[in-house]
Amino acid sequence: MTDRETLEGVVHTFYAARAVSDIAAMMALTGPDFSFRIVGSGKLAPMTQRVSEPAAIDTVVQTLVAQWDMSKLKTTRLYVDGDTVFAHRAGLIRYTPNGKEVETEYIDRFTFKDGKVVDMTEFVDTLMIADTVGLLE
Repeated sequence: MTDRETLEGVVHTFYAARAVSDIAAMMALTGPDFSFRIVGSGKLAPMTQRVSEPAAIDTVVQTLVAQWDMSKLKTTRLYVDGDTVFAHRAGLIRYTPNGKEVETEYIDRFTFKDGKVVDMTEFVDTLMIADTVGLLE
């Protein structure tokens, strides 16, 4: 098991890279079997489908970084349990295709193995996402 300070440091480094859209720095923190999912209804698929194949991960990460400006989010609290870190985040996000900005908060769950992130699961307000991207109009 990796120590708490190291895990917290990886999460803070990940978010710092995300704030400046540095995909290479984000992905350098992940393990070879990394998977990602936004928890939510199948109505928001493919956004809510778990991805783990490297090409699919690349596509999802590039799309999320290009479409969502998260530079104004702050980590309000980290909770560490073994090799799992839960991060509570809050602040303003912007959907760049239409410029819409929304105040939000959400939880990320990072699962680690040998100091690398092997799974990231986001628990977000999917109704807010659907509205922001124009699915409810």
